[in-house]
Amino acid sequence: MKSLSSLIRLVKWRIDEKRRELMDRESEAEALRWKLQQGEEEIRAEQAWAKTTFEAGLGYGAYARRAIQRRAMLTQALAEAEAKVEVVRAELADLFLEQKQYEITQANRERRERERLAKIEQGELDEIALNQHKAKKVDAAG
Repeated sequence: MKSLSSLIRLVKWRIDEKRRELMDRESEAEALRWKLQQGEEEIRAEQAWAKTTFEAGLGYGAYARRAIQRRAMLTQALAEAEAKVEVVRAELADLFLEQKQYEITQANRERRERERLAKIEQGELDEIALNQHKAKKVDAAG
């Protein structure tokens, strides 16, 4: 049972590590979402500015191409980050399942041990009762 307790502690430690990793991955994804949102706001502001004068409108085409490339790169990075989040979530779910299996096994072992000890105790109590009964018979006969 000692080794099972050690395994449970190890899995709990791995779960804590995986939770930290998940938080890091989710933070990365959230940062990319924020950058995408900021980029969209910047594009809208540039579009509004480009409409103000003819000269501003001339430079907007080059800006728009770069903005589209940046958006595509951020969108790709976000997709990869979200995929990593899902991988870590799946790993975390597997670790929780592993922990639960160990805990169930440990609980079953502890239950069987309690039942074994209860049988031994009951056997001892039965023997004591039988000896007392025999002693009463001897006293009554004698």
